[in-house]
Amino acid sequence: MKENHYLLYRKFLDNVCSDAELSELFQLFGTADENVMRNLITEELQSAKPEMPANEKEAERLNFVHQQIKAEISRRKGKIRTLVYKLSAAAAIIIAVTSGILLLRQPEIHAPKKTQTASVIKPGQFQATLTLANGKKIILNRSMTATLEKLGQTTVNVSPVNGVSYKGAATGQSLSNNANILVTARGEQSPYPLVLADGSKVWLNAASSITFPTQFIGKERVVTITGEAYFEVAHDRSMPFKVRSGRQEITVLGTHFNIKAYDDEPTISTTLLQGSVKIKDLTSGTTGLLIPGQQSRLNKNSGNFGVAKADIEEVIAWKKGFFMFNDQQITSVMKSMSRWYDVDVEYQNFNNNDEKFGGTFSRSSNLADILSSLQSLGHVRFKIDKRKIIVSN
Repeated sequence: MKENHYLLYRKFLDNVCSDAELSELFQLFGTADENVMRNLITEELQSAKPEMPANEKEAERLNFVHQQIKAEISRRKGKIRTLVYKLSAAAAIIIAVTSGILLLRQPEIHAPKKTQTASVIKPGQFQATLTLANGKKIILNRSMTATLEKLGQTTVNVSPVNGVSYKGAATGQSLSNNANILVTARGEQSPYPLVLADGSKVWLNAASSITFPTQFIGKERVVTITGEAYFEVAHDRSMPFKVRSGRQEITVLGTHFNIKAYDDEPTISTTLLQGSVKIKDLTSGTTGLLIPGQQSRLNKNSGNFGVAKADIEEVIAWKKGFFMFNDQQITSVMKSMSRWYDVDVEYQNFNNNDEKFGGTFSRSSNLADILSSLQSLGHVRFKIDKRKIIVSN
């Protein structure tokens, strides 16, 4: 994204844009309607002037969000819904820069009444707790110093540079005696990948866990998860990799996929990015195969199983530091908010209709700003009472 976009936004709001500058903004936001433009850019930008990305990583992250703005606007323009979006998808987009955030939001009259209370609710942190087979607990974060632990003949290496990795072999020990657990609480996300003994990598979203052995023995590699996790599985045709979550089992040889299996969600969703996987319902025995770009959904109550095309960017947005919601009900959106901001959600005088919400937000955003944007997009209101969000119509 170019540095002068911020200046263009300000000049447009001040009615001093030249014809050439207006043309550039029309192209940027995909519309030539000035009223729509004003809703998209909004009446107020954050006072701090954005800085250019300090490195390629920041530039890549900023470009990712910028592309989501254009994609979301284009998608909204082609659809008619009962919810009046006012073509303000960009009002729910955050442009992340090196030292701060520009939140494109609606006028202040739409904001929750208790924004001063919400401001103290900080976003989650990159932290997790590793429980070793000997019972020792290690708190993982990005500022910790390197830690080495010995479990029999296996060495556990924990460092901000290399993540959590296991090396060596403890021949003859059974898997049950070598169980390790990595856990993220509400308001936490794993700060770096867990590297299993076979070289497979795992990232955990908030309120999630993975139980795994220090080594893999036998004819298969088996781990168990709760919550949401992203896997990059090392290829080993002679030893299939299996992920168990409730009534579902995934079998892979080597692949990249995301699994979402929270206890408070009615379905287990598995999304394949690379390779191939077999999904099995352990209760009914039903199986299915996924190819890249597909998502399976297994209903934990009825056992209904289906496969459909996946929105990959939405699925893995959490791993890139964003929330992305494409046509989701507010109840689903608030579950994500609850896990990351460690808040409870209560519904009062709320009619759970089919109203859908969309937008992309940085996970480092102030909760009040996200609620303000959501409130501006539909018939929903938020009240904040300490660490509880009360939702009403």
